[in-house]
Amino acid sequence: MYLYPVEVVADIYMSRVGGCSSELERGEIGINANALYTNTSLIAGETLARLKFFESNKPFFLRKKYRIVGLEEHMEGYELSENGEIVFSESDYKKEFEGKGVIINAVEEFRIGDDMGKVVKAMRERIRNMEL
Repeated sequence: MYLYPVEVVADIYMSRVGGCSSELERGEIGINANALYTNTSLIAGETLARLKFFESNKPFFLRKKYRIVGLEEHMEGYELSENGEIVFSESDYKKEFEGKGVIINAVEEFRIGDDMGKVVKAMRERIRNMEL
């Protein structure tokens, strides 16, 4: 069993930052592949997620998207994610991240995808119904 990621609500997880790896590209975060499979519905190499540090107030849609990478035993960052911690690429990493709690939000990816038109249409319909 792995400590992280822990599902908070559907498609939203909590973890900690374990460090950084030179094997990851900019815009990627690594998580122990076994922890991903055991604890989440996130798909390594496919899922995009936005991250939120607990003390951050940055609006959701202004946060950067990261591709989730499954860290295997032979990979450099694997030891930094033994319990399912997040590992950043060296280019995205800041020293003050280490050990911090972070929310992994994949709701947009799984529920909305790239079609924001559906969201706008649903919002307009809801507003129309409120006005009646």
